[in-house]
Amino acid sequence: MKINREEVDKVSSNSLRSLLKKCYQCARCSGVCQLSKVQKFAPSRIIQRILEGFEEKVLKSGILWDCLMCNSCLQNCPEDINFADIVRVARHKMVHEYQFDPDIYTAHKGLYLTISELMSNSQVQPKRNLEWIPADCNVSNTGSVLYHVGCLPYFQFEFEGLDSIAVSSVQILSKLEADPIVVLENEVCCGHDLYWGHGNMEAFLKLAEQNIQNFKNAGVSTIITACAEGYRTFKVDYPKYFGEFAKSFEVKHIIAYVYEKWKEGKISFQLNENLKEHIKFTFHDPCRMSRFLPKDDNIMEKAREIFYHLETLGYDFTEMTHHMSNSLCCGIGSWIGCNERSKALRYKRLLEAKDAGEWMITSCPKCITHFKCLQNDYEDISDIKIIDFTEFILKLINKPDKEV
Repeated sequence: MKINREEVDKVSSNSLRSLLKKCYQCARCSGVCQLSKVQKFAPSRIIQRILEGFEEKVLKSGILWDCLMCNSCLQNCPEDINFADIVRVARHKMVHEYQFDPDIYTAHKGLYLTISELMSNSQVQPKRNLEWIPADCNVSNTGSVLYHVGCLPYFQFEFEGLDSIAVSSVQILSKLEADPIVVLENEVCCGHDLYWGHGNMEAFLKLAEQNIQNFKNAGVSTIITACAEGYRTFKVDYPKYFGEFAKSFEVKHIIAYVYEKWKEGKISFQLNENLKEHIKFTFHDPCRMSRFLPKDDNIMEKAREIFYHLETLGYDFTEMTHHMSNSLCCGIGSWIGCNERSKALRYKRLLEAKDAGEWMITSCPKCITHFKCLQNDYEDISDIKIIDFTEFILKLINKPDKEV
């Protein structure tokens, strides 16, 4: 599968100014910027300086390492200027042209991006431990439906419990698919964090090539992920640089997968008998699924349709004040910028969650990690249960003996 070199070359050749020509300085981006609520950061002022000819000074200042890349600005921009994408290009330039060390801005001493970069080396042959897969789940290294586990196994070095997301995902797929689910020992990272966090186009493309070759070798036609970042990467970024990708593979988030099975009458939902009482829950929309997808991708609406249906069974779904495209960010993007300011944003989000329900459901492993980490520091938000969509929905899925 050939790389679209024209798109790749734009990252190095395009000036930031050329990407901002449509801006007429309405300053809406600064008005809705989530980061500006906790520190001095004005996207419209940064854009103005670039348009005035001070692009080099902006890049040398390093200010664009602070951006959350949450894309709240894009949602409100009358000219659809993708500021997050401009920041991605800027980070590439800052590293390659101005010798910035991205690890200085990266949380956990850059461990997870280092792992991703190592996997981009074709000489590194990862062999993942698949012992976590339940014995009753039918998996294989070949087949039509693949579950892309993502970086969850590597997060286990520091964070507990995230492997349950992979377990519940495989259990859902095994329950609903007649054929074995493909789970690969040689799976590599999708490249999301290198692409957005460090602007490392070279490593990102190498990972994409390895993933595509793995998918082809396994005979895969459908890729399913439970990760917001992985979904965005496979759905939008891979087709951008590999034109045949979308024709060769269908990419589904597991929320959409469950929704389709429900609408096709192949599953229904039931009460979880293990719960003594019906819970009040809310949903946190990850940035990559609420503001980084094409406008015709209605996955967040599909999630709501499922949740409102659960209310007919006795569950209580309540929206947070900020939700869907207006959702508040967890405060960190691609492991960049974990600090007291990002914690303030996270704290505000968890206060909203506490007002809305007892449980907060989401579909981003990193959001879960960041929120749970903050709970260790604040007693008033420590009692909110934070779980992934797959963990929540697994025990509510009922597959009839005879499919409708």
